[in-house]
Amino acid sequence: MLTDWLLIRRAATELERELRGGRVGDAGLLDDGRFGIRLGGRRNAASSVLAIDIFGSPPLPSLEGAELSIAGDPGWSRAIATTLRGLRLGEVRSRPGDRVLVLDFGTTSRFGVTSGVKLVAELIPRFGNLLLLRDGVVIAAAKQFSPAENETRSVGVGGPYRPPPLPETPRLPKLLAASLAAEGGAGPDRAAALLADATAAATADTPVYVYRDGGKLVAAHVVPLTQYAALERTTEPALLPLFAEARATSVGRRASDAGERRRVALRNRIDKRLRDIAAEIVGVGVRRDDAAGRDALRAAGDALHTYGHTLPPGATDFLPPGDAALEIVLDPQLDAKANAANYFARYRKAAAALPHLELRLAALETKRAALEHLAFETERGDPATLAEVGAELDRLDGRKAAPPRAPARTARAPLRIERPSGARIFVGRSPRENVELTFRIARPDDLWFHARGIPGSHVVLQPPPGAAADAADLDCAADYAALHSRARNAPRVEIDFTERKHVRKQRDAPPGMVWYTHARSRVGHPGAVGVTEAG
Repeated sequence: MLTDWLLIRRAATELERELRGGRVGDAGLLDDGRFGIRLGGRRNAASSVLAIDIFGSPPLPSLEGAELSIAGDPGWSRAIATTLRGLRLGEVRSRPGDRVLVLDFGTTSRFGVTSGVKLVAELIPRFGNLLLLRDGVVIAAAKQFSPAENETRSVGVGGPYRPPPLPETPRLPKLLAASLAAEGGAGPDRAAALLADATAAATADTPVYVYRDGGKLVAAHVVPLTQYAALERTTEPALLPLFAEARATSVGRRASDAGERRRVALRNRIDKRLRDIAAEIVGVGVRRDDAAGRDALRAAGDALHTYGHTLPPGATDFLPPGDAALEIVLDPQLDAKANAANYFARYRKAAAALPHLELRLAALETKRAALEHLAFETERGDPATLAEVGAELDRLDGRKAAPPRAPARTARAPLRIERPSGARIFVGRSPRENVELTFRIARPDDLWFHARGIPGSHVVLQPPPGAAADAADLDCAADYAALHSRARNAPRVEIDFTERKHVRKQRDAPPGMVWYTHARSRVGHPGAVGVTEAG
């Protein structure tokens, strides 16, 4: 089932009618991965769960029964849930021209002070996101991305919220454009009239037109759709139940795919590890900062040794002469000599701990980079790659990898592109292919490309025999490195390249993770790569 901004506007109208004034009793991730908000407290109304499937195909909101259980989660969903509990839902609206829902939640104190937040659901296929805003600032987000990954827009906690960019020229939604085409084409006046009718119906209590093929839901809209004239047409009073039906059908299809279930399980496992490592990095960083202040501890001990004879018994603090910035806290039960001994002992402990803390931070950052690399491979991988990712996660967790249940398939060769100049470009599309390409296929003086600072494929450019690579071949290799990276949706991606002889494997890291030196840079454009890729 396709959606457009008019259907999302109709959903906003129905949600506001059904839920406005409800108080949030609980919120969080549902067992099936959607984000759920249980609302109750409305007069003569049972409690309901608003479920938002931002990662669905397409992303959809729906209303469910109150019996749904909400599972706890320590990530972004917990931050949103903690903020929303106890607030009342106010206005529900959509962004004109875009599939974005905005839900206002707020409360009024006993002193009459009103405060609130906005929950923004970006229901855009393949780019769904859920964000919580306070005064225009992002305080929680399901997905964050930097300008390196998306040049036109970034999302980060603590930064201002910028909505997805709209087309410079407003376009008729695809479903309505197809309807006009099925009528034999129409001029701008007919298109404007159809859009006006649909816009009015999206905010009114009018029937929804439903099209089915053999009982299976195919499409629904607030105006009749001519392109589906051959199908069975009925009308329904509301759109939200149809959204729930469409999602149930889509989930049933996905559930039959064992590979997709494995992908989701691996992604959840990686996300949990990343959250744990992020928390440990914060804790070790605090201890490292404390240890970095060890010189002040030694200075305090020296000052007490020098001026301790001037301290009265039972003193709780001391300011050394000539150094007013050094305020020394004392144990009143100890004399100056014992207090000095305490400061020297703390200094020695901090000095001994600092190198270990620095090493631990470096190890954690390396592990985080490895997990982000595996997350990227999980998103794009085929079943064989998912098996590789699972085995590597077992290794990182200290588990013994299970033996394969069946013989491995014939290894897939890296992608190969023949250039008009006679040069060849190779692209690795899995950890195994990256290793095969870089350390077996590539020659020492071949050029090796990779997106800078983010997970991506290894790309190798073999110049024509007896010639150097020209600018067009370099640009093409950079474009492929950009397309096969985590920043593939960005218009421009910074790419590093160097000779293969300057690339080496990272020790104890997942396959495909490398160090490289002597790098030069080039800009890759993912959109410049043609749609056809011959393997």
